[in-house]
Amino acid sequence: MFSNEVVSPPVAQLVPGGAVEVRDPAGKFLGRGYGNAHSLIAIRLYCGPADLPDDPALYVRRFREALQLRERVVPGRRSYRLCAGEADALPGVIVDRYDDVLSVQITTRGMEDRRPLLRAALEEVVAPRGVVFRGDVPLREFEGLPLDKGVWWGDVPARVPFEENGVRFEADLVDGQKTGFFFDQAENRAFLASRCAGADVLDVYAHLGGWALVAMTHGAASAATIESSPAANVLIRANAALNGVALDVRQGDAEAEMAKLSPQSLDIVCIDPPAFAKNRKSAGAALGAYKRVNQAAARLVKPGGLLFTSSCSHHVLPERFIEAVVHGARSAGRRLQLVRRGGQAPDHPILPQVPETEYLKHLVFVVR
Repeated sequence: MFSNEVVSPPVAQLVPGGAVEVRDPAGKFLGRGYGNAHSLIAIRLYCGPADLPDDPALYVRRFREALQLRERVVPGRRSYRLCAGEADALPGVIVDRYDDVLSVQITTRGMEDRRPLLRAALEEVVAPRGVVFRGDVPLREFEGLPLDKGVWWGDVPARVPFEENGVRFEADLVDGQKTGFFFDQAENRAFLASRCAGADVLDVYAHLGGWALVAMTHGAASAATIESSPAANVLIRANAALNGVALDVRQGDAEAEMAKLSPQSLDIVCIDPPAFAKNRKSAGAALGAYKRVNQAAARLVKPGGLLFTSSCSHHVLPERFIEAVVHGARSAGRRLQLVRRGGQAPDHPILPQVPETEYLKHLVFVVR
């Protein structure tokens, strides 16, 4: 509930993080949650008539339901997103699981104040060996929270091992990007795995080299990565060694590095940039950026090759994203045929009444 939707008492009287019960003007119960007078989102509802925001059993139940969902939709996996905030009825709480180690991000005052309840519930439901807390995201500042990161409790190695699509990885959960890895692309990378035999592949904005490593472990002839972070490139090389494959690791700006490569020299280019639009106002500028990077990528693909391209910016609408990609390819003298639409993996569920929980757009094109 936004601050301008609250009739009484005045929003300024909301205790930051305090439990609230909400009713409509006629007195009908709408839900319980927590408030924050310092946030544009004044109240976050996540409790029904039988739930209380400060009941320890509520958090055990929510994490148990989240775990059961993952066991159903990503069976057999030990590393995935365990809790996806509002979509798992715990607004402001992100939990990524790396086998027996967790990476936790909390972005709201209400959940920050309930960290002891969250910890107790995670210990009961998951019993992790160690947990990292990633409270270093700007969203916390909007809630009046300090930026903070480090080992929350337990034993967390400097490099945490995990697997995805038969590929072995190591991630730095304390100092790496966000919560360590981007599990939301798992099924889109699986699609690449079955279509890369004998291909020359480029992975742009590579992070830990996920696309390139999937390609090389599933029969690609060669793979290169482009990543601007020196620390990430160290991990890319380590992950390549873990899997016994060779990668051409290139450090630098994505557009500048792509400009150095020969036109029509690659069978597959995978481009997975960070969110170019952090808010609605920046969506226009983001579309220009998506056009440029996809123009640079399409230029490199051989006729009949594949372009895998993504946007994780919720504020960029799907139809506008497609237009940006198509216009970029046209500027490179290429024509595109759309062969697949993808999205976030099922361990990142979508809450239909909260459109912000659906953010990842993924497209696969044949380049002509």
